[in-house]
Amino acid sequence: MDALNGSMIEEIGDLEEILKDVSQMSHEDMKRQNRNLQKFLVKVIDLLKEKTDRCSTQEKHIEALTLQTKSLKEVVQITKHMLEIRNTEVNHMSEDLESLQAKINDERNRHGAIIEKMNQAAKLNDELRAEYKQQSERFEKMRVKYDERFNIITEENKILKEALSNTEV
Repeated sequence: MDALNGSMIEEIGDLEEILKDVSQMSHEDMKRQNRNLQKFLVKVIDLLKEKTDRCSTQEKHIEALTLQTKSLKEVVQITKHMLEIRNTEVNHMSEDLESLQAKINDERNRHGAIIEKMNQAAKLNDELRAEYKQQSERFEKMRVKYDERFNIITEENKILKEALSNTEV
């Protein structure tokens, strides 16, 4: 096309020269010149049609690219919106996870405190059981000594009553 454009420019230059000298031409030369100009006009018309078609094609291409750009902008906007939604969901899930983690930690602490109290209660229970056993053993020893003394005192009382009854008679 550029070669065609270059040849058209050359012919236009020649056209200016021919148009200047038309007054001095013969009738045959003018007919020949007229045919050359008609050929030139056909070439110019073809070139204009080609350029018009090319402009039309480029305008359609520009429209398609504009439409594609709008579509891509909409896609980007929708994608940003979806990312915002996803980020919001992630934030909510993170907050929920942190809340659950805090509840789990609280429950672990509570469970640990209960286990500690149970261990202390079991230890205290063992100590009380041992103390009860010692007290029971002491009480049993005291009862045995009490029974022994009671028996001794009862025997002595009996002996004294006998001795008293023997002295009274």
